[in-house]
Amino acid sequence: MNIIKSIFITLISIAVLSSCNGGKALLRKADKTYATGAYYKAIKQYRKAIPKISPIEQIRANYNLGECYRILNQNSSAEQTYGRLARRGNNIKDILFKFTEILVKSRKYDEAEKNLETFARQYPEDERIENMRATINFARNHDNTPEKEYIVENFAIANSNASDFCPIFATDDYETIFFTSSRQSGKKDRKRHDVTGERISNIYQTELGKDGKWNKTMKVEDLSTKKNEEGVCSFNNSYTTLYLTKTQGRYNDLAGSSIYTANRDNNYNWSEPEIVSVVPDSISVGHPSISPDELTLYFVTDMPGGFGGHDIWKSTRTSKSDTWGQPINLGDKINTKGDEMFPYCRADNEFYFASTGHVGLGGLDIYKATQAADGGWNVENMGEPFNSNNDDFGIIFEGATDNGYFTSNRIGGKGGDDIYRFYINIPVIEYYVEGIILDEKTQTPLIGEVKIMGNNGATLIRKTEKDGKYRFKLTENTDYLCIASADKHLNQKSRISTVGYEDSFTLTDTLSLTPTDKPIEIPNIFYEFAKADLNPQSREALDKLVEIMRDNPTIIIELAAHTDSRGSDQVNYDLSQRRAQAVVDYMIDEGIKQDRMVAIGYGKYQPKVVDKETAEKYPFLNEGRKLDDKYINTFKDDEEKFELCHQLNRRTELIVIGVNK
Repeated sequence: MNIIKSIFITLISIAVLSSCNGGKALLRKADKTYATGAYYKAIKQYRKAIPKISPIEQIRANYNLGECYRILNQNSSAEQTYGRLARRGNNIKDILFKFTEILVKSRKYDEAEKNLETFARQYPEDERIENMRATINFARNHDNTPEKEYIVENFAIANSNASDFCPIFATDDYETIFFTSSRQSGKKDRKRHDVTGERISNIYQTELGKDGKWNKTMKVEDLSTKKNEEGVCSFNNSYTTLYLTKTQGRYNDLAGSSIYTANRDNNYNWSEPEIVSVVPDSISVGHPSISPDELTLYFVTDMPGGFGGHDIWKSTRTSKSDTWGQPINLGDKINTKGDEMFPYCRADNEFYFASTGHVGLGGLDIYKATQAADGGWNVENMGEPFNSNNDDFGIIFEGATDNGYFTSNRIGGKGGDDIYRFYINIPVIEYYVEGIILDEKTQTPLIGEVKIMGNNGATLIRKTEKDGKYRFKLTENTDYLCIASADKHLNQKSRISTVGYEDSFTLTDTLSLTPTDKPIEIPNIFYEFAKADLNPQSREALDKLVEIMRDNPTIIIELAAHTDSRGSDQVNYDLSQRRAQAVVDYMIDEGIKQDRMVAIGYGKYQPKVVDKETAEKYPFLNEGRKLDDKYINTFKDDEEKFELCHQLNRRTELIVIGVNK
């Protein structure tokens, strides 16, 4: 694990010894840098000082240099440095032990065991010996066949040649992922951190696109700063509150870190991050993980009262509006003399963490902790493929499934730390619906919104852009109602289902929305001859009209009835008014509020204008022509066409005249 992950929780102080030869100034400078935790910078200074100091001083300087390599995960250089010191013999206790740790990470188990036994003879009372013996045996004899067969893939879209780590889901459909990265964010972003040698770390995100592919990563600008670093994060269950780690002070100040919260509104705007008070101000803390009920906050610190290096602690509260209580250490079943970091709370009695102190494969391993009935914890090494001989940490799961992501610097990655995706090696059955919303008349795409509601209680919403496209991932054995809406158009709905399907599919569902800028003709509403009584054959069309009003609960409409030109003006006007009112009365009986409808009869005063659809259906009619008597009489010798024109004029139309806010 590159130290860039742990800089968010502590700055390790190491006692500096004095030197007294010609290279004393160089060594003192290197020691001072090392003591502040600026390991990347210290490497250069120790390399410069070592040739100019005495052999006695070189032992300690090389040990510190090896520590810099180890902490920055430069294992090959650490192994060479520790190896040279171990072969020489020296009076620094931890050289053989550190050398053993590095050999385990390099899978050199026989040599690691030999070094450990030499260390055990010299320091038989050291409490770490038995745990390291168990680690060597576990790593050497570990069964590589997990209980379930997983596939692990490099999540390439999120990874760079820098450190990319600790992914979290940022939406309830698991199609947006936040993570932390120390990648270069611009041409001017050239300054490297004195501790890590990498650039300042910020929060980035990637989203699953409508085409089913992950989009290029981008920085979450509202949460990222140029002067401070942002680190490990955790969302609450509603994905509205983010708990995040931020360094205190300016970049490269090495001033420690704190936990902050930021809230996100419905428009994805973030509030200003506010500090969470769970430890005294002088103590560095980070790696937050909030429980599903938001009443327990897990975090990492090396504050007094722990068991070793970094420990996992928790703080609780009685309600979401309450203040956090005193920090509580999770105890020796979780915490060891090593480092325990990166907690992830999956359920009230189940969480995951990374540790260097429990028996494992080497480096940081991922562990699953489940709480027993007596309140104690059972800890289990996750084994391969989650763990390797390198550092593995920061695991998350996709809901209740066995799919998810974790971080590792194992061989084969793109950078220092990479994010990996894992899933069960069984046929993955996935259901999607994708499509486009169009203007019914022009067949052009619309900017609008598509909402699907499942009978499992789930509701998902997508905004469409200029291309009008949308895409949803569906759940098995679920019926959905899909509703599309756009400005100045009637809502359109459809029903889709995954019930009974055993194979993956992508359903294409095009939704055509009727524009409201012109009258909308309601076909197949029939009346008794020369009367306002609705014909039983009209019920289907009338019920469709009721459905339109229910699907568009905010619109106010005019129901306009028209007659043909035969008969007197007054008779036609009265007849059309009564017919319009008959339609309104029907809809009132069906539960549509009266104040949303106005009935107006226009008699024979507004003949129909032939639109494109009508002209295509009846080619003898010219698009754009008004069906007045002059035009209709041109078909007087063709009774069928003549009567058809009069029939087209006898119509009922819907006109949107307002919207209730």
